[in-house]
Amino acid sequence: MNEPIKSGDRCEVIAGALGPTGPNIGKLVTVGQVRGEHSEYGRIWRCHGEGLITEYGAVGSEADFAQAWLRKLPPETLTPKQREEVLHEN
Repeated sequence: MNEPIKSGDRCEVIAGALGPTGPNIGKLVTVGQVRGEHSEYGRIWRCHGEGLITEYGAVGSEADFAQAWLRKLPPETLTPKQREEVLHEN
């Protein structure tokens, strides 16, 4: 997909601070707001999902991810109910 990641997009977590073996690999998230630019990892996004584990080991519904750690999902992979949920999350 050529369009850059933006707020509201659904993504799959494909990497993390621990590389391809992190605890969030494979989880689906909704992209929230830009948190800033990291000197090594680039653009950082606050994302929302279930059972996300932060860099501090906390489990919750929000975590920060570098853009390179996210794979944008095509919109057609979402059911109408999921699309509605995404619209109401943000």
